[in-house]
Amino acid sequence: MPFSHHSHSGQFCAHAKDSLESCILQAISKNLRIFCLTEHMPRSDPRDFYPEEVEMGITPQDLTDGFAEFYTTAVALRDKYKEEITILVGFEVDYIRPSMLAEIKQLRETYAFDMFIGSVHHVDEIAIDFSEELFNRAISAVEAVDSGADIAEAYNMGTKIERFPEIQVTELKGEERLFEVYFDTQYIMLTALKPPVIGHFDLIRLKCNDYKVNFRTMKSVWEKIVRNVKFISEYGGMVEINSAATRKGWEYPYPGPDILQLMKEEGIRFVLSDDSHGIAQVAFGYEKSLAYLEKQGIEEVWYYEWIGWERGIEDGILRPEDRYLPKISPQCIEAKRAIVKDLRGIVPA
Repeated sequence: MPFSHHSHSGQFCAHAKDSLESCILQAISKNLRIFCLTEHMPRSDPRDFYPEEVEMGITPQDLTDGFAEFYTTAVALRDKYKEEITILVGFEVDYIRPSMLAEIKQLRETYAFDMFIGSVHHVDEIAIDFSEELFNRAISAVEAVDSGADIAEAYNMGTKIERFPEIQVTELKGEERLFEVYFDTQYIMLTALKPPVIGHFDLIRLKCNDYKVNFRTMKSVWEKIVRNVKFISEYGGMVEINSAATRKGWEYPYPGPDILQLMKEEGIRFVLSDDSHGIAQVAFGYEKSLAYLEKQGIEEVWYYEWIGWERGIEDGILRPEDRYLPKISPQCIEAKRAIVKDLRGIVPA
């Protein structure tokens, strides 16, 4: 009975593939019993568009309309496949600048969601996970904003970068400074939203010189990580073990061993995610993720399920009398525990 709390489809995400329904059918074929649909929130400012969205001529209204279509489609598919899989409807946050908090709140007021993913994909408005070129551009942007100089690097598509005011300037430069600002940005997102699930906690390592870098060796960076982890523990958030890192060349999923051990010490609960962007990535790398957890001494993971619904580890079919669906609401789902060793070998290769 494995689970994924983070997924995308090509129907509603320009850098993904395949229809939403085909991704759900793949999840069913892979023996997943919980599949959270978490498309990216619409972004109203073209400065925040990814290169492929710019090439496609996508507009902010297109993203808004597409998200509305995603929601209605997800709700319909949730009902269609209710006897075969638990589908939870949510979204993934993009908290890029202070003004976006109002957009996130409006989105949550407009739609009912079961849950959402709290992620950071940008530092000082520049995407840090798309390419090495943009990663290095983010370093330049951070240093330019730090300096206060009115130079090209401090602008994003002709508009001066709007930094979160809580981020303080330090003397660090290069990647280490980028790490600082990333984890500060993450903390701002965490405190503003208290997301139920935190996405790819150390995504900032993806395009850096060495993804195995031990953050404990960087005093200031590590202090920020400890602060973030303690806050997650305090409010009860759950951190995803995100297998997408293994399809991007890592030996293990997000987060890395240094952070994972800290989270273990702080009593953080973990959920499984594939962060799939199409059928080929649904449940990808799960055996590697489970082996990683066992090696690191993590014996259990958690998952969301509708309150009062029971599914066995291997038998996920609903009881015939359970034909109703709960409301789409955080109040209608609950966190349940599964033992890691019991999940091994269930997902087909």
